[in-house]
Amino acid sequence: MVYFQGFAERCFTLHPAPQALLRPDGSIASANPALARAANVGRAGVQDVHIAELVHLDDRRQVEACLVELGQGEQARTWRARLQPAGAGARWMDWSAAAPAGEGIVHVVLHDVHELREAERASRERERFLSSVFGNLIGMVYRCRNEPDWPLDFITAGCEQLTGYPSEEYVQHRVMFGHLIHPEDQGRVWDEVQAALAVRQPFTLRYRIRTASGEERWVYEQGCGVHAEDGALLALEGYVTDVTERVHAERMLAEKLRVIEAQAQAIRHLSTPIIEVWEGVLTMPIVGAIDRERAGQMMEALLDAVVRSGSSHVIVDLTAVDIIDSAVASHLMKMLDAVRMLGAQGVLAGIRPEVARTIVALGVDLSRVPTRNGLRDALLDCIRAKSRAAKA
Repeated sequence: MVYFQGFAERCFTLHPAPQALLRPDGSIASANPALARAANVGRAGVQDVHIAELVHLDDRRQVEACLVELGQGEQARTWRARLQPAGAGARWMDWSAAAPAGEGIVHVVLHDVHELREAERASRERERFLSSVFGNLIGMVYRCRNEPDWPLDFITAGCEQLTGYPSEEYVQHRVMFGHLIHPEDQGRVWDEVQAALAVRQPFTLRYRIRTASGEERWVYEQGCGVHAEDGALLALEGYVTDVTERVHAERMLAEKLRVIEAQAQAIRHLSTPIIEVWEGVLTMPIVGAIDRERAGQMMEALLDAVVRSGSSHVIVDLTAVDIIDSAVASHLMKMLDAVRMLGAQGVLAGIRPEVARTIVALGVDLSRVPTRNGLRDALLDCIRAKSRAAKA
């Protein structure tokens, strides 16, 4: 018996967990070295001290209340409170207390759970943060299996706003997300995801879904595969959001651009009218300013008309041109040279006096190009030339 008593005392003294034997009034009758170290005082510094004096001020009432319950006949009690070491920060402890009947003493054992509590607090904060982020997302975050129906194991509450079904319907597999995808898009979605998984790359998709109310919506999805250490595919994780308005806006913009292009094409045709005024004779009246882009359009249209009609004469009518510079003159000469290379004869008609003076002042050589006073004179010359060519 003496041996066992000594053994118990040695265990009490050497145990790494802080321990104390308390009198009925809560004062410490005996404390092991671990408690002295935890309280940051010598072993004598805790002797006869009320246990509540070692506790953080905000937790003392809790400790005192537990001791009262033990004094009233309760044999065991557990709680969590902070130990306040001298000159150091408080540390959270799990307290276990036992009051054997009839012995008039309470045995208290403390377990340091400070790091555990901090980890729990950090975990709760991460959960709160993620919940806040997910709750503010316009869309849904998911984790699903790589199966054609895309069964979901996790999905955020945003799914209800997006699809009309609450998250419980998905995670309990009463609703399969794959069934919501438009039939015309299902095969493409599967193929694109599998292609991305094969090379371990993220995937981005745009497709249609049918909501609980039957509404068709366009969604954008971005996700990736989650793999185990051995490379096995565990799941897919990603994000889906509604882009219906964006798709409609893009389509409206594309339609507007198509209309604008059609209008621009019509304007180009109007700005470069080419008329067959006589069999084999084309005329192209020029109105307005000529820049590099318009000159290119004029040349392309004129050469196409010459080839298509097989015309032998082309009259470029400058009657409506008030101003000319070296760039415009150069464009005209290149156009008429190109006409000549196709086997047709080009003629400049309707050169106004001020334009003629400008051409002379610029030193532009028009000697190799026939010129006529007006369209009527140019047309008569072309008709005569065709007649002579026919008689020959």
